Amino acid sequence: MKWVERINDTINYIENNLDKDISYDEIEKISVCSIYNFQRMFSYIADRPLSEYIRNRRLTLAAFDILNSKDNIIDIAMKYGYTSHDSFTRAFKKFHGVLPSKVRTGTVMLKSCPKTSFQIAIKGECYMNYQIEKWPALTISGIKKKVKTDEAFQVIPKIWDTAGRDGTMKKLFELLMKADMRPAGLLGVSVGGQWGESEEMDYYLGVTTHVDVTECKEVTAPSQMDQLKLPKATWAIFKANGPLPESVQDIYKKFYTEWLPNSGYELDDLPVIECYFQDERQEVWIPIK
Repeated sequence: MKWVERINDTINYIENNLDKDISYDEIEKISVCSIYNFQRMFSYIADRPLSEYIRNRRLTLAAFDILNSKDNIIDIAMKYGYTSHDSFTRAFKKFHGVLPSKVRTGTVMLKSCPKTSFQIAIKGECYMNYQIEKWPALTISGIKKKVKTDEAFQVIPKIWDTAGRDGTMKKLFELLMKADMRPAGLLGVSVGGQWGESEEMDYYLGVTTHVDVTECKEVTAPSQMDQLKLPKATWAIFKANGPLPESVQDIYKKFYTEWLPNSGYELDDLPVIECYFQDERQEVWIPIK
């Protein structure tokens, strides 16, 4: 239950600092995980990106301030992190559907985003096929793309689509034919937290080309490919068979809302690995400790 408590403590920190700078370092300290892992976890549990939730909470409070105070609108805008009247007006109208100036001059309909909180809900039987494995250090070779964390859901499918048209997928399949080792298949690897930047992440389309055991011979990848080296770790490995992207996203949601809170494990600060095979078969490797 400490895991759920830490999430709620983090939400409380955000709530208490909506009119101040919100520190990613402080979020990491309270949640005891990287900002990347927290953003990812939040998005699957709350069905919205963390940045959207913060923005909507600030715009909710801004509307209350406009209604209930005589402060200048520009002062209210700056209070909630907007550096100009125009940027605040655009954001306010997009969320509430009206200009902030109209709130004081007439009766208008406003939108409210309430503070969120999390708890474990016991639901009906829901089976997840998984195994836990301690795995040696490994090397993944492939193509690296920089992705904004909050746009990952929209951008990553496009990356795969482009890879199928520009020859990248062909090169990966050629490499895969030489490298028969786990994590197997074509890999999608999200790299964040201490492995990348907070608001951006690296996304790899790759293949496992080496596992650090004596009997494994490293496969040489083309020189233009990037390499990602991961240390030995413990992985929770989930079957995610079915149509994409729904099957994989469903695993993440169940993992964060059901499996992890009840497991006694915590997230390790390592990348998540998605393995893609033929015939709508997938695995998701999530690092735990």
